[in-house]
Amino acid sequence: MKLTQIAQGWANLAMDRNRELALQRLEICDTCPSKRQMSSVGTVIVSSVNGESSTFYCAECGCPLAALSRVPEDGCKLGKWGPDSYY
Repeated sequence: MKLTQIAQGWANLAMDRNRELALQRLEICDTCPSKRQMSSVGTVIVSSVNGESSTFYCAECGCPLAALSRVPEDGCKLGKWGPDSYY
């Protein structure tokens, strides 16, 4: 995932765009073994700004799930979101 796409994902999160898409994708991520929580320091910093749900990232690509899930393109390196997750 490109940095510009992650930046767009954060912008979408801030503007509350692509909420339904993100919720569908994050449901899939909840069952994925590659979902990881940030370190305790990262968790404190990020959760104070973006909330508890923003403290998870993908171990495959390192992207924060809060932003990755709101990017229009299918950013899942494992292909778990599939073509039906596009909008």
